[in-house]
Amino acid sequence: MRDALPEIRRRGAELVVVGNGSPWHAKGFREEQGIDFPLYVDPDLAAYAAAGLKRGVLDTLRPAAIGKAVRAWRSGARQGKTQGDPWQLGGVFVVRAGGEVLYRHINRDAGDHPPAEPILGALDKL
Repeated sequence: MRDALPEIRRRGAELVVVGNGSPWHAKGFREEQGIDFPLYVDPDLAAYAAAGLKRGVLDTLRPAAIGKAVRAWRSGARQGKTQGDPWQLGGVFVVRAGGEVLYRHINRDAGDHPPAEPILGALDKL
């Protein structure tokens, strides 16, 4: 989503990331990745559970995830040291002020990232 950040901001929204590591991990990640958007941590995974996000070895390492990892590696992406819960999957949400969820994508496995177009489309409803 970082590549879509200028368009997200042009539409009057902000990209926010919630990681599951510690504040110390988040600080290092922010510096390493040059992040200039809000980054929060949820080491207890309460927000992940409330959002209905999946967690588990079999969910994370489904066969589809292996192909995605190979494609990411070929494109130059490299997995750094795992920080936080390696079995917690993520998701993408567009949430209107007040809490209404306009878009939801729950990752099915590692590397299951939705295309930017439907996310940006949901921003038009803000």
